[in-house]
Amino acid sequence: MLLKLCGAALLTLAGAAGGGWYAKRLRLRRDFLCDFIAFLDTLATLLRYRNEDIFTSVNSSGELIRFPPEARQQPFAQAWEAQTAALPMRYALSRQDTALLHAFGAKLGATDIQGQLSHIALYRTLFEKQLAAADEDIKSKAKLYRTLGIFTGASAALMMI
Repeated sequence: MLLKLCGAALLTLAGAAGGGWYAKRLRLRRDFLCDFIAFLDTLATLLRYRNEDIFTSVNSSGELIRFPPEARQQPFAQAWEAQTAALPMRYALSRQDTALLHAFGAKLGATDIQGQLSHIALYRTLFEKQLAAADEDIKSKAKLYRTLGIFTGASAALMMI
């Protein structure tokens, strides 16, 4: 009987951990979007006041996206796609976040400085909307995920006993 109780407690804890993991993924997405908006602000400042190529400006804008030296051998849009390919899984980005991220890089560096600044301003607004949605997801879903995790673990524990 003691072994069943220990197993039940472990199942409940495992469910709670799973729910906590899903809640943490919501916060990862929000944190990425905050960091990306800061990245866009820094990139706009660097483009406005420095006369550097787009690869150098992106690398100087923060740790979020870095291009290796060999990336300069290909067009910027391809290099952007390659460097941002792993970000959706790492930061639990939604499909809309991913589409915006790829669309942003596809057109960046293709126009003059004023066109790039306008492009950054547009995508900053779009990413701010995604950030607001991420905040709303945290408010509405984080507690739900934790509660469902505990409930699922407790239900499995009761079935075991």
